[in-house]
Amino acid sequence: MNEQPPASAYTQATAYAPMEAAVADLVEALPEFPGFERRVWAKTPCSRGGVDDPRYTNVEIEYRFSKEDSQTAKVREQYIDALREHWLGLGLRIVADRPLESRDRTDHDLVAYRPEDGVKLWYSVAFYASVRVRSGCVPVSDLSEIEYVPPTGGILPGGRRDLVSSYFPDGIPEQEAVNPFASPDDFEDQL
Repeated sequence: MNEQPPASAYTQATAYAPMEAAVADLVEALPEFPGFERRVWAKTPCSRGGVDDPRYTNVEIEYRFSKEDSQTAKVREQYIDALREHWLGLGLRIVADRPLESRDRTDHDLVAYRPEDGVKLWYSVAFYASVRVRSGCVPVSDLSEIEYVPPTGGILPGGRRDLVSSYFPDGIPEQEAVNPFASPDDFEDQL
């Protein structure tokens, strides 16, 4: 597999911070934001011609709303319009904007593309509503090169809803982790 994928603005290690910044920007654009339920970092294979290239990966970050918030008109309808307007205002290209009829509800996918770095942003409304950010093919980094980026949208850094521990087998860096002596009130929204 000598063919190289298109040049990337990032490596796996350097993609997380700008992708997390895109989610933080999105949160600021949503009125009366209720907060997310969880955050997950993942990676998927980078394939060309049906063959996975182990030297490259797709970085994906997902933030999900709670089941209750996912069912509200604000999250299911108003946020689609707010994000469409926000992303177009940033000069992003909307590459998908489609309602999807389900048996008992209308789901929706809104996808924007950042041409300067190839990042895609998804707002997906289904049983759960979620935000996903994907890097496109980037060179794989050693796990030790990946820095912890604190979550946004109400997720506590290192808390039980910050699902990134597989990237940090020695634990979330101490200066970023949740204070173990915090008051129970600090965790009320996370229970």
